[in-house]
Amino acid sequence: MIGVITKESEYDIVTEFFQLFKTPWEFYIENKNYDVVIVTSEELPVINANFIIFYNGSPTRFDSEQMLEPKVTSENFISSDQDLPFPVYGHMLTFRKQEQTWLTIELSKEAVAIEVSYHDKKVIRIGFDLFHEVYFLLTSGQPVEYSHILTLDLHISILRELILKSGMPLVEIPPMPAGYNFACCLTHDIDFAGIRRHKFDHTMLGFLYRAFFGSLQNVFKKNRPWRKLCKNWQAVFMLPFVYMGLAEDFWMKFDRYIEIDDFHSTFFIIPFKNLAGIKLAGNKHTLRATKYDIFDIVVEIRNFLSQGCEIGVHGIDAWIDIEKGRTEFERIYEVTGMSEVGVRMHWLYFNDKSYHILEKAGFHYDSSFGYNDGVGYKGGTTQVFRPIGLNTLLELPMHIQDTALFYPDRMGLTEENAWPLINNLLEKAKQYGGVLTINWHDRSLAPERLWGNFYIDLVETLKNSKAWLDTGSQIIRWFNKRRSVQFKEVGFLKDKIKLSIESKHVDDIPDLIVRIHRPDADTNKHIDIPFANDLQAEFPI
Repeated sequence: MIGVITKESEYDIVTEFFQLFKTPWEFYIENKNYDVVIVTSEELPVINANFIIFYNGSPTRFDSEQMLEPKVTSENFISSDQDLPFPVYGHMLTFRKQEQTWLTIELSKEAVAIEVSYHDKKVIRIGFDLFHEVYFLLTSGQPVEYSHILTLDLHISILRELILKSGMPLVEIPPMPAGYNFACCLTHDIDFAGIRRHKFDHTMLGFLYRAFFGSLQNVFKKNRPWRKLCKNWQAVFMLPFVYMGLAEDFWMKFDRYIEIDDFHSTFFIIPFKNLAGIKLAGNKHTLRATKYDIFDIVVEIRNFLSQGCEIGVHGIDAWIDIEKGRTEFERIYEVTGMSEVGVRMHWLYFNDKSYHILEKAGFHYDSSFGYNDGVGYKGGTTQVFRPIGLNTLLELPMHIQDTALFYPDRMGLTEENAWPLINNLLEKAKQYGGVLTINWHDRSLAPERLWGNFYIDLVETLKNSKAWLDTGSQIIRWFNKRRSVQFKEVGFLKDKIKLSIESKHVDDIPDLIVRIHRPDADTNKHIDIPFANDLQAEFPI
């Protein structure tokens, strides 16, 4: 059992951290013995444990007594023997090096985490506040230049490693559905619903420019093959016939997504057309309004639902106004009848009050936590999480967005150059589990973007990666089931472990896994035991 001593202001973030690192723990109770105690308070109290991990980014009396020579550092990247370097966003100290040093500054190699002996107890002194880091990652999020780093998951990895290296076994519920390496949610933001609705507006003119001149420019730069130039010029020629109803609207590719995905996907639909919504500073506000809403594509929506797909809200003002959020929720409910509705804000509009507003408006989950100009892990984790201070709403982070990858004013990658980045995200998903959320817009299969072949290859790669692909709501249900796990009994004997674990009964989603880590073993050597809802058994280790 892990005991935690922390500041009262950190109680909520500690609780959420141990939903991500799902292992037996509790807030420290005096006169009770613990295997390990994590401390983030101002000073190190007298503790009933032989192993203590003391996080603090400020000098303490303990540092003076142990002559650790704490120094504030302006560097922010640290590394360990096991993991890649990662950033620390709050205050950080370095210490006089000890015989056992666990973490160092990446460049200067000064010690950030050291092991000392204190009253016959082993203490790992770490020069930053773990829960301050977690709070920052789950609220503000990482800057886009660090988006490729699983910072929060690396914090969990290091803590796990410290506990195991101390000689103690560990039980956890990893964020991996039984039988799969990770979960994946294929989502589609529906921003246009056809080009026929756009006549002599900025959308049509932008299409003509990019399809004709932009495609030609990309061919000369060798960023796009000639065949795509031909397809785009053909679309330009056919556009008058599309407007006259004599040719197919080449931006209406909904059925094609159902065919490619071959799994249950999530479509985020605009609730009200011709509505730009409340302005977020720094954006071209009027361009945010769309020429369609859910009542214009009711036939398509019913087809989605008949194929097992999910409909969510592509929100306009839900991020900033509770009543408008409820109206947007009810607009989608009126057509779909779905009571558990997810939301992703159009253009990813958001502020520090949005989570509370969305929860009060009745949304089941949000999927706006991601980048417009990059791909990766804004929260530093692959996992679904509950924003701090909320009761019901969960965040399904967005990791890969087509426009972020390929738009010239964003990452501006060619399809060839995008694959190493995608493959890196897939390898991390296999290693850490969690969920990979992908956003491919409705018109991205069509001219002038023509990102369809890349998407087809991406979906095929996911299928070959042992990913569980399902809707956002189903993945949220799985994470809620994992969050419901209670460790009733975890007892280690000489050569076996006795477990009593309970969780909510939920049908139609994969089982959970209990993972048993052996002390002093390679971190990749563990025992995985799948279970549906309850587990009461003894296992040899």
